[in-house]
Amino acid sequence: MATKKKKTNKFGITPSVIFLNLTIILLLVIIFFFAYNVIKGDDETVSVSAPFTPVTEEQEISTPESVPTESDNSSVNQSKDESSLSSETSYDESSFDVTSDETSSDETSSEDTSSEGETVDTYFDREFFDSSLFIGDSISTGLSLYGFLDAENVFATQGLAPSTVLSIEIDGKTFSGKIASFKPEKIFIMLGTNSVGYGNAEDLVDSMKTLVDNISSTCKSEIYVLSIPPVTRDAEARQDNYLTIDAINEYNGLLKTAISGTKAKFIDFNSILSDSDGYFNEEYAEMDGIHFMGSTYQVMLSYLQKTTQ
Repeated sequence: MATKKKKTNKFGITPSVIFLNLTIILLLVIIFFFAYNVIKGDDETVSVSAPFTPVTEEQEISTPESVPTESDNSSVNQSKDESSLSSETSYDESSFDVTSDETSSDETSSEDTSSEGETVDTYFDREFFDSSLFIGDSISTGLSLYGFLDAENVFATQGLAPSTVLSIEIDGKTFSGKIASFKPEKIFIMLGTNSVGYGNAEDLVDSMKTLVDNISSTCKSEIYVLSIPPVTRDAEARQDNYLTIDAINEYNGLLKTAISGTKAKFIDFNSILSDSDGYFNEEYAEMDGIHFMGSTYQVMLSYLQKTTQ
């Protein structure tokens, strides 16, 4: 019996060989397709994020946590507002450079030229402030963190407000305990930045006046109340910041009037730091547009020494 011959085409190729070749080609195409997509996918997942972490309001600055509950006679709304702003304007103490050459001497004598060509004296005698006490918020902490004054000369912490000074403890001491142990000849107060724009300005000024009256009744120190500093245009423009130039000016104006009826003296420090438009001179301002550059404390102490000597 004769063997049946396999069917072939004119090229001598059987259907099974054709099918096998097509299968191999299809597998190669599939493998190539998947390999291409894997390689392309890896390229697309390369990180494009910035090589640095931008400063944000949630940091801070930053930000001083632990603002004590207010126990004064101010309104409930003011209490809420004053504590809430601490997260907006507080400063991270670790960001201060305490190894700067500008703090290596007990006396600092130099001149600073502002952007408008005015020469600002930055000389101050550190010994002049040996018996002085500075009360303030995170801005005032820079006086000791930068090394311009000793820590014992500063009663300040992040987020401090006029209504919380009498109830707070700093480094284990209350304000009354600090006054009793240190017995300062001069007391400088600069408070309000953590509340202005959030609380009622009149209530805030009343709290400051209560603080001044309390100090006057418990010690014989000379008391000086400083206007709070301005902010830069960029700081004012931030949507999450209610600390505006108008709010600052309103508070400083009310504060000056209120202090005139006490034993304290008002010092307009705001105008020393302002540019021609009333905003914080950017040569004095930190990146957040609210806090001080290290050299700004020299300007501050020089001005206060001239004003109070």
